[in-house]
Amino acid sequence: MIKIGDFANLFNVSIKTVRYYESLGLIIPKYVDIYTGYRYYDEDNIYTMQDIISLKNLGFSLEEIKYFNKNKIKDKITNYEQEILNLKSKIKVLKQFSLSKERNDLKIMFINDEEAKGKWGLLGVAESKEKAQEENFEDDDYNINELYLLPNGEPYWVISWTKDTIYIGGRPNHYEIINDKLYLTITDFLDLKNSKVAVYYNIDHNDYKLEDIKQKDNTNIEFGKDERVEGTWKTVDFINKPKSFNPQKFQSTKDMLSLEKLIFDGNGKVNVSYTSGKSFNTKYTKNYVINLILPDTLCKYTYEEILGKKYIIMEWKSGDYVFGKVINGYYVLEKQERM
Repeated sequence: MIKIGDFANLFNVSIKTVRYYESLGLIIPKYVDIYTGYRYYDEDNIYTMQDIISLKNLGFSLEEIKYFNKNKIKDKITNYEQEILNLKSKIKVLKQFSLSKERNDLKIMFINDEEAKGKWGLLGVAESKEKAQEENFEDDDYNINELYLLPNGEPYWVISWTKDTIYIGGRPNHYEIINDKLYLTITDFLDLKNSKVAVYYNIDHNDYKLEDIKQKDNTNIEFGKDERVEGTWKTVDFINKPKSFNPQKFQSTKDMLSLEKLIFDGNGKVNVSYTSGKSFNTKYTKNYVINLILPDTLCKYTYEEILGKKYIIMEWKSGDYVFGKVINGYYVLEKQERM
């Protein structure tokens, strides 16, 4: 896999162009590190990008490319591709499970650093320490904009720390503090020898607790009727960004989806069902489902009609949002029309 800069260079386009194609759902990175925001692309992405450029040169619009359909693909090839996708999905889940287990097993001997403790805000990311000190920052996907180093190394979200080291998702990253700025060397997911430097400025050295740093939405809002969503909605996909949804090419297989369905009544109540068998009732108002996953959260949804079918695309606010202010995905649900 290769990073976004190298991927863009292969096709002599800008990083901004690659991100724009991703926002339209034309190309989906093979892997996105949810903790840093870095994108990685594989051989399949290269072939997809070649197709996009070729079709664009032939006069197709980006909208036409998004819904391009090769009608003469043989059924057997389609079946094989689905088998490959299923295997890739299982490999991805196993890798995530392995990383999660490593994080849980990680034991850190804490050494305090009063100079580091507290809240830090991101200034930017540079390719080296020298450029970081010059504040010669580059356009970068790194998205940990606020960093809390809690007393006694207490972990929150995917962050834990001890003197000289900050752990992100279980991976150690060295830091040093110079003139009240924290220089964090970010190790690459694929190549530990490859790194960048994130620069943070100090906001304060307070003793924060978990409750202090939780992101909370204002859930005390009046009910607004939304007749468009009344009824049953079944999950069909999970996507990185709302505009990346393509009903002709789902990004997630069924075994990757934990949310099964939502049933909206006309009075502000919604029943939530998971594939695990768990179900519960919560509330909704126009454009929002209240406390869908965690307390004090509003998951915004948008209503779409595409190719004659009705969909809602809904924010999935997990712990990544509560502690990292990161929305790491969106569920897509299709309206189940009564027969």
